[in-house]
Amino acid sequence: MLLTRQSLKPVRPVLNIAAMIDVVFLLLIFFMCTISFEAVDKDLSAQIPQVSGDPSEESDFEPIRIELRLTEAEAEGIGSEVLVFCDGLKCSGYGEMAEMLSQRRAIADIPVIISGEDEIDYENLVRVMDICYEIGFSRVAFSAK
Repeated sequence: MLLTRQSLKPVRPVLNIAAMIDVVFLLLIFFMCTISFEAVDKDLSAQIPQVSGDPSEESDFEPIRIELRLTEAEAEGIGSEVLVFCDGLKCSGYGEMAEMLSQRRAIADIPVIISGEDEIDYENLVRVMDICYEIGFSRVAFSAK
């Protein structure tokens, strides 16, 4: 008996497409069932500290109240201007507010209470707080309406 040597051809791997499709559909069903469509991540939850007691009892001076409001155009979504009020007086901007605060800081370390409307960005509130700390106020708080 004469044996001949046959050349071995490499076997091409075969992918089982049916199994891959099953796995893809199982993953798709899993992600569809576990995803939540709530916009939780876009909201920044800020826990504003609650003030206990009257801050005016701690010093001889009334606290400085800074209020941020939107202009009429901003409330309608047209402009982007924020009005700054320091103790009820309208300031032309953050620079004038800083000047008023530095004059009051020369007298004493008076408590500062920052409040704003619901639509005010946190960026503006933090900017006012940074200005207060740069001037030297050590007692700065937020007020929720």
